[in-house]
Amino acid sequence: MSTPKLYRDYQYETEHFLLRQVREEDAPALMACYADPAAVARMNADNCLRGFLCRTEEDLRAYIAIWQSEDYARPAVIDKATGQVIGTLEIFGGETGVLRVDLRSDYETPEALRELYTLAMEKFPADFPMGAMVTKAPIEAPARRAVLAELGFSGPESFRGYGDYYRLPVRCLGLAYCGLACCLCSENRDCPGCQSAAAPCYEKCENFPCVRERGLSGCWQCPDFPCGKGMHGNNPRARAFVQFAKEHGPDKLLECLERNRWAGVAYHHPSKLTGDYDGLTQEEIFDLLLNGPKA
Repeated sequence: MSTPKLYRDYQYETEHFLLRQVREEDAPALMACYADPAAVARMNADNCLRGFLCRTEEDLRAYIAIWQSEDYARPAVIDKATGQVIGTLEIFGGETGVLRVDLRSDYETPEALRELYTLAMEKFPADFPMGAMVTKAPIEAPARRAVLAELGFSGPESFRGYGDYYRLPVRCLGLAYCGLACCLCSENRDCPGCQSAAAPCYEKCENFPCVRERGLSGCWQCPDFPCGKGMHGNNPRARAFVQFAKEHGPDKLLECLERNRWAGVAYHHPSKLTGDYDGLTQEEIFDLLLNGPKA
């Protein structure tokens, strides 16, 4: 099974930006962000003992020392055209992943925000498994609110007693009718999920029309399971997932899949439709779901 990388090892690149873990030597450039009251007003300081306004580089270096912890990722955002560090992001995984976006005021534009939020949507749920992603966009950040709404976030709403959050449900694709996890599938960037008639495989899928005709949420509700139809004829993973959902419920299945993903169990290996659940027996897959990977 794959071993999760340390947060500091993650690096990302978009058309205009590079992201890598923040460093102490970034402090002078980052003062243009964290010494600017207008930029700080857009930041998420919830649960922080003090705000992020830094009067001196020493103030900022103290924050960077905390941000270099392995407990979460805090990549610096670098403009590829100038080589300047223009802000930082922060991301936590878990049941609800929190995304913080701190940018210099001259980068508070729809174009830059769209590029960085899109990166977060496409990359962070895989590297920092989460059930949903939330990010704060206060009234002082109208460009953020507009871009988040455009990208499918809902909000503003309250989160843990604080307001002005926008939410993206990473679990939104959920499970296929046959039990496979569309929310973790390596094809889900371009596929609307197997419960949609727009899915590229629905016309040849036996499970899709069977479940729909019976008015069920999935094969786990069917009294005839296991029947051998479709994915259940030759796929131990699908049979184990349905049996698990039948005994423990589909929400518990999603919870266990996310827990295992966090522990390094790959649903799909890069560029493949197979992963660590494949090659196991149905009983072994069920045990892996129920008890997680063995130490």
